[in-house]
Amino acid sequence: MSSSGTETSESALVGTASSVTTESRRDRKKARTRGSIYDAAMALFAERGFDSVTLSEICQAADVGRGTFFLHFPSKAALLYEFNQRVADDFAATLVEPRASARDELTSLVDRMAGELAAQAEIMVAMLREFFCSPEALAAMNEHGEALPELVSEIVARGQQRGEFARGVLPELAAASFLTTAAAIISGQVFESGNLSPEEIRRQFLQLTFSGLGVAGDSADAD
Repeated sequence: MSSSGTETSESALVGTASSVTTESRRDRKKARTRGSIYDAAMALFAERGFDSVTLSEICQAADVGRGTFFLHFPSKAALLYEFNQRVADDFAATLVEPRASARDELTSLVDRMAGELAAQAEIMVAMLREFFCSPEALAAMNEHGEALPELVSEIVARGQQRGEFARGVLPELAAASFLTTAAAIISGQVFESGNLSPEEIRRQFLQLTFSGLGVAGDSADAD
């Protein structure tokens, strides 16, 4: 190869590496900003309650403009995205080889989510209720709220590959059902407060989840 050809190839490689580095740096900066906004908001919510805190107060606490806030979150309720991202990232970090059964992993995820939510129950209930009433937050879910759905889909798909779960259920549908049901329970749309213990609610949720994913469903489809 000629020296000019070598120089061209090297320049292309350097350009590509530079582009990747710049993109990674930009992504890290966006993640830091998003995290700072979330941390500031949650601190205010813990102090005064979700409904009493305004967007302007969140922006002031996070030292960002309203435009920056809306660049990351279309509404106050959409801060739920960052909560989902953190739960998904923290839980995914625990999934090391050899992996546990998919059933055990989903059960552990339920317990992890329950623990995180219990620590800030009133905030999360208020956030979820507003989330379901926010067209902006719901519309942006596919773009910003993928972390938990992708995690659950991966666990379900792996369970299907290993014969633990029915193969006739689309993993993405199973994930949507799993997370929508969890959100409905957390927001108080299903169980009245204090009527059932957390243990019983957990049992019913897991029973519903695993009954729907049971391998017997494939046999029924084949009949």
